Amino acid sequence: MRSAGWRRGWSSWIAAGIAAALSVNAIARWAVALGVAIAPNAWRPLPGAKLELPDELARRGAVRIEAEVGPPAATLVSWLIEPRTQPPRGSVLLLHGIRQDRRSLVGAGTVFADAGYRSILIDLRGHGESSGRFLTYGAVEARDLTQLLDALAARGVELGCVGAFGFSYGAAVAIELGARDERVAAVVAAAPFSSLRDVVSDYRLKYLPAALNAIPDSWFAQAVAEAGWIASFDPDGSSPLHAIEHSRAHQLLIHGTADTQVPLRHSLALSGAAGPLVELLPIPGAAHDSLPAPVLHERALAWFERWLAPSVCQDHARAATP
Repeated sequence: MRSAGWRRGWSSWIAAGIAAALSVNAIARWAVALGVAIAPNAWRPLPGAKLELPDELARRGAVRIEAEVGPPAATLVSWLIEPRTQPPRGSVLLLHGIRQDRRSLVGAGTVFADAGYRSILIDLRGHGESSGRFLTYGAVEARDLTQLLDALAARGVELGCVGAFGFSYGAAVAIELGARDERVAAVVAAAPFSSLRDVVSDYRLKYLPAALNAIPDSWFAQAVAEAGWIASFDPDGSSPLHAIEHSRAHQLLIHGTADTQVPLRHSLALSGAAGPLVELLPIPGAAHDSLPAPVLHERALAWFERWLAPSVCQDHARAATP
């Protein structure tokens, strides 16, 4: 009888240990999913302090604009720079990297404005001054930008030919926007990722301790699926890799060959999935955060001058019309 009781007690401890391990596993995976899905502004109860307009933009007469987007409901905040020469040669949306804000785009925005383009520096949902609880890696953000363009047009802004310039997270959003909105004729995507699943895998290898490399890929795949559930989007159905296959926009992918955060293979995959409308420009020796700004701005501007030219843009609009 004592032996049977001992066995029952030991079995209970084993069952409790397994249950505890499963609970820890589920909690850890949920924490990873939250880290993927939660926006920087998720827990901000009230609008935060306004970002101060940089002196360079103030001298150019830049204005702060707000646009209501959704669902889910959010307010996008942007700076709009009109070029000194009128009318503008077109409008360029500028999109920042993850957990950054529109201040990171001032250099590019002034370059494009000096070249005659209206520059719109945008805080994507959940970043900077824009509200929003979740990140969807382009799925909702691209729809937000279509609504922003609609709002600007409704306010009497003559958009003209539209381009999009994005870095990293913003680059992926730009690619998705190019596939979604037929007004976007040209996209410049710097260091884009091809899919959320692949970039999470890269971040895992780069940032997690080597001892955790034994965790199976399927565990992280489930965490990404849970992030999609939290933020109400499909991580597979709304990837840049899927979008670029169906985009009519002319797209320039710029990527550093020494990028270990979002490796060059992401842009190789994107260019391989796309048709003749996409070009890939590798930057030898450049890492994720060290793409040389002069080269980046010069090549982006040349791309917009090529594909936002009125005659080319009009051809794009006619091709997009059913």
